[in-house]
Amino acid sequence: VLAVFGAVLALCYFRLAQPADFVALPEESTSSKGAFGRRQAALVSSLTGLMAPGAPAVAAGGDVVVLKNGLKFPKASFGLQIYGDDVAQQLTQTSLSLGYRNFFASVLAGNQRGFAKGFQASGVPREDVFICGSVVSNRAKGYKAAYKATKKGCEENLEAFKVGGITYVDMIMLDYPGPNCDSIKGQWQAFEEMLAAGQTKSLAVSNFSPEQLDCLLSNSSATPPVVNQLPFSISYAEPNILEENAKRDVVVQAWAPLGGSTGGISKPARRACEEIGKKYGKSWAQVALRWIVDKGATFSTQTRSTEHFKEDIDIFSFKLSPDDLAQLEKFA
Repeated sequence: VLAVFGAVLALCYFRLAQPADFVALPEESTSSKGAFGRRQAALVSSLTGLMAPGAPAVAAGGDVVVLKNGLKFPKASFGLQIYGDDVAQQLTQTSLSLGYRNFFASVLAGNQRGFAKGFQASGVPREDVFICGSVVSNRAKGYKAAYKATKKGCEENLEAFKVGGITYVDMIMLDYPGPNCDSIKGQWQAFEEMLAAGQTKSLAVSNFSPEQLDCLLSNSSATPPVVNQLPFSISYAEPNILEENAKRDVVVQAWAPLGGSTGGISKPARRACEEIGKKYGKSWAQVALRWIVDKGATFSTQTRSTEHFKEDIDIFSFKLSPDDLAQLEKFA
């Protein structure tokens, strides 16, 4: 017990020194061809300042990108991580009070009910918030098995969100691709049915390679995904990944935007961000997040600290210059 307690204190200290870093948890298995790997990370963070009653909200949601299907997608998202429903409820209320309007409530975090209760308690109108749920069915092999597992996952999302009066989601995300194209098509059929039933407004994927996107797009009658959530940061970027997704009209949402389980932000990159940040009165983390946005992507960040919540969404009042981008490009 003492060892565990000491480890927790050490992790909290580490988070205080670094605005947004992660502790990697075991990855879900996926096919090697699929690609980019997937973290499930618990944010190491300050345990203070959970609630911010009366805190002035920024322009709600910050900047948006218009998706291929016409939906407005806030560029800054709060992605709930692995903690209990009570903490999820608190953090949801905190983030809403500070202006967040895009939420990634992954089934893998196990706290969709807590998120839903937090949203309901906030009093923010449903139409003002973009809610993304997720399904994990990548271990099901073959069309029929993948369809069945994904269908069940869709139903479980709706059941969890219903606790907070949420009757539909704005986006449902396939957390991992299936082991082959036939399985992926089975997964997607369940998503198509959820869309047709009016239970979601859009479909998205996570960790899909260009080849896996093409598996879906090879069916001309299929609804294309509008977002692909990928590991992407100033220190970790697959070659041409933004261009490959853009060619397919897919917006990239970065997970681990400040390094996380992809290895963190390198010291040289962080120093460069710190120097650039001095010009704008911004932290290194804000510069690193702004780099993602200026590259044409969006991001999902996570924290328990009110100050870090404020930092992570306060990146839309400045833009990096061409010289700044050129200087940072060498670290990507």
